[in-house]
Amino acid sequence: MNGNVGRSFVLVVVVVVVVVVVSVMLVFTGVANTQEPETNKSADKGWLALDKVDGFTKVLDKAGFSVQEGVVEYMDWVKETCAGTWPDTALNNPWPNAYLTLKFAPHEGVGKPLTPWVWQLREDEAVILVGQTPPPAAYFSYVTLLAFLPISPWPPEEGYLPRRVAPQVGDAINVETVKTIGPDPYEAPMVYIITGHRETEQRVRAAARAAGYPDAIINVETISPALGPLGIKDKGSWFFFAHRVALPDDKDALKLYLQEAGERYRVFRVTPEKALTPDPEPVPVLRVRGTGHTEMDLYPALKRLRQAILDEYATDGKCEGECKELDTRVFSTVTRDGRELILEKPYVGLQRGIQVIGATRDTNYLGTYPNFMLREGVDEFVIVYGVNHQKTGKVTYASASLYSDKDRWFGIATQYSPYFGDSARQYLPDDPEADMLYAIKVARHCDEGEEYCLQVDPPEFRDIKGDTYACDLDNLDTPDWDPSPFDLNEQEMFFVFRSYLEPATLAGPDDNELLYDRAIYFGPYFEEP
Repeated sequence: MNGNVGRSFVLVVVVVVVVVVVSVMLVFTGVANTQEPETNKSADKGWLALDKVDGFTKVLDKAGFSVQEGVVEYMDWVKETCAGTWPDTALNNPWPNAYLTLKFAPHEGVGKPLTPWVWQLREDEAVILVGQTPPPAAYFSYVTLLAFLPISPWPPEEGYLPRRVAPQVGDAINVETVKTIGPDPYEAPMVYIITGHRETEQRVRAAARAAGYPDAIINVETISPALGPLGIKDKGSWFFFAHRVALPDDKDALKLYLQEAGERYRVFRVTPEKALTPDPEPVPVLRVRGTGHTEMDLYPALKRLRQAILDEYATDGKCEGECKELDTRVFSTVTRDGRELILEKPYVGLQRGIQVIGATRDTNYLGTYPNFMLREGVDEFVIVYGVNHQKTGKVTYASASLYSDKDRWFGIATQYSPYFGDSARQYLPDDPEADMLYAIKVARHCDEGEEYCLQVDPPEFRDIKGDTYACDLDNLDTPDWDPSPFDLNEQEMFFVFRSYLEPATLAGPDDNELLYDRAIYFGPYFEEP
């Protein structure tokens, strides 16, 4: 989620606003018709969206809305997990994994929120994010999560642990679906409206047009109260906003974009001075997953690759104590508070009251089981293999990520499909379908010049500021992480496979149409004592 930092800025407007009177809307409509930018200007990304922000807030003020400014900032899930602010990383990786989020002062009388990055919305409010889409990258998205359902009584007792659910309120607006202008979606102006009220949406759109923003850049994300009640204190749910960028063309450009988030974006929560009549947004229509076309024609080739790997490393081509074939399934676990978590079907997770921690329908999350270890001085490694989903056309990109710490999930190494290369041919030199497959060795240390080997004993991890993480992420044998009371092999490892954005649907592929990625562990970890 390359390119020079552009002068253009994006308007992401998350607005839950009050309807005033019908005459105001008529005024908005008339002004919008006279101030709509000319067609030739709409094709030019050079105009500055932020230049219009002050005018936009004045329009909202005249229309009877109070405007409260918030903060846009980079968030490092790993750093917060190390500090104990979050219970786990939610499978987010260290820098250069990239997230921006929003912060607001709590509503009057609410007091201190459970975390600095969650916020509430009154039924007729909205949040406005003004800025610039990121520099060129394989993927980016904007989305709101329902972090916690209403907490009653409010405020909770000291030490209260909220029951995290965190489904997305609808599909993310991503690199392929975002509305903006110009030949591509990068470094371009955008208006993003997040609202739970239909009339509020109409009036915010009208206000944006009146301020000079064309419909072509206005995006809307609705929060239906059918998913989680809107309101404040014990009457309202708590939300979290995430803007993610992955696989940038230029990491330095992305770093600058994130470091300057406060200069490239402005964000507001807008509240009508007179409450609007209830007019809730419906649950959004979701993008359809799947095309009916599968990867199963490559299943025989995948089985040939499996056997070739076993012939290379196992005794007589079979796992008889010196290796173990790991299972792959939709990632699920039980978190430290004893609750079920599964990264599949966000709305199902909401119904069942289980955690989905922001799992997006833009991808799948497949995990390996059981956990294993890669220890210093022990002859052990893993071969990760499968179909290159990018080559079959089922994804925009795919990845295989290795995590350590079975409870907090620290990502310590990732390989992406653009870099899989012709890696399966080392095992299937004459196979006509080897180019559609991949096979990567994952080990503590790779031999000098060893191709297609992912080393998991890297230099010390550093955050976006260049500081080391407090968790000592490189120490995979005796980590300096507080183990109490979860002291059973915290450094156990597992893989998570992701498959982002099927081009035909602009959603994650139906996993039933994929051949699952696989992994084989070689070493003594699973030997009987």
